[in-house]
Amino acid sequence: MSASAPQAFPATIWSKVLRTRDEPTARTALDQLCALYWQPVVGYMRALGCGFDEAEDVAQDFFATFLRRDGFQRAEQERGTLRSYLKTAIRYHVMHWRRDRATQRRGGGAEAIALDGDDAPELPANDEPAMHYDQQWAITVMERVLAAMKESYAKRGKLELFEKLKPTLMQAEHGDGADTAAELGIARGTFAVEQHRARRRLADLLREEVAQTVIDPADTDAELMHLLRVLAQAEVAA
Repeated sequence: MSASAPQAFPATIWSKVLRTRDEPTARTALDQLCALYWQPVVGYMRALGCGFDEAEDVAQDFFATFLRRDGFQRAEQERGTLRSYLKTAIRYHVMHWRRDRATQRRGGGAEAIALDGDDAPELPANDEPAMHYDQQWAITVMERVLAAMKESYAKRGKLELFEKLKPTLMQAEHGDGADTAAELGIARGTFAVEQHRARRRLADLLREEVAQTVIDPADTDAELMHLLRVLAQAEVAA
């Protein structure tokens, strides 16, 4: 059997969206994408100044508009990661949303009025909303990965072990685990082995999750390192 021809893009969520338009796989990929980015998008819109309820409405309009206008299909490969692409698209969407709302208030749905001066809607000029977006994205990715690990441990009847391992997975320094091992009724060495395996599994799952949101596999490691830095910063700020 001859080897199949290499694909132009890897089989990631974003590449499926970019490569397909009306195929069922595109619909599934878009659903996955919206589920992954819903909370980061809503959080970013709130950080940009949208009210609690308004952010939900704007986020729904954002995804609906992108689906209707094939926004994801028009994304070009050189735009890089899906995270950065959406970050730019969200800012423009919020800006246009505010302008439309301001125009409706002033003209009651009449011909659009060019806004300038004090009437022009503005977005925060600093990077704080963008940092908030990256943090929410990183937290969402981590929560998805931890949920997958928890389910895996539960299926093997090791849920208690996972709950004991979980607080130590992202810690650079930790105790020898003797007390935790005693609580679980296992040897300290056994717990150390389980901890090592869990950390390796966490790293693998994080990489797989991040790889779903890049087009070029070469960008995966850089995006993963960014995620870990953002998580570390969020923990320090907490």
